[in-house]
Amino acid sequence: MSEEYPYNGRLSRWEEIADGLVVVGVQALEDPFPFEPGQYATLGLMGPEGKLVQRPMSISSPATDLSEYEFFIRLVEGGGFTPLLWELKLGDPINIKGAKGKFLIQDDGRTCYFIATGTGLAPFMSMLDALKAHGSAREVVLLHGVSYDHDLAWRDELQALSASGFPLIYEATVSRPKHSPDWTGLTGRAESVVAGQLDAHGLGAGNTTLYLCGNPEMVSAVEEIAAERGFPPEQIRKELYWPKGREH
Repeated sequence: MSEEYPYNGRLSRWEEIADGLVVVGVQALEDPFPFEPGQYATLGLMGPEGKLVQRPMSISSPATDLSEYEFFIRLVEGGGFTPLLWELKLGDPINIKGAKGKFLIQDDGRTCYFIATGTGLAPFMSMLDALKAHGSAREVVLLHGVSYDHDLAWRDELQALSASGFPLIYEATVSRPKHSPDWTGLTGRAESVVAGQLDAHGLGAGNTTLYLCGNPEMVSAVEEIAAERGFPPEQIRKELYWPKGREH
């Protein structure tokens, strides 16, 4: 790592969720920047060619606490950024700047249907913190799609929040159940269970706004389902992870 680049942050936390899947904390060493729940920051590390390699990462921590920015990140073998991140140890410098993005909760009073795949859960954790802090009575349905049940970050926390009386219905689906023998919940890719979940929870264009974050294939598939059910474009909010041609 080059010592010449003026890094402005440090790696403050590293929590392994599963192999190659972590929740990390980054502290800003200069003035922390404000953000709105759902926005992303850009993390940067010096690559082997002496250039700063940067990637946008959704912030999962509460917007009311700027002492540390939290991110949910998967290692991409052969990627440009994440292998560099995995070489760090706590306290190491890292660049951070932000915040950007228009993936925000809409003030429309409708039920929020959050649909995430993999690390796309991150912005929804920040959104839930905001709704909880504001004492919101808006109903939220959250669907998290993963490959294996051990990838379900914040599962216990979300189940506890749902059981606490907060108006959250937490659902999770595992697409490779043969490798998760203890799993008894929904199975299949997120987009394959959405239609059934819309029906089961009475969610439609008249009462719900969809928020989609994660794999572009999931986003496209759910957009088609929503359009067929009469959801107007403004009620389908989306944040695509890993746009085509961009690897982390």
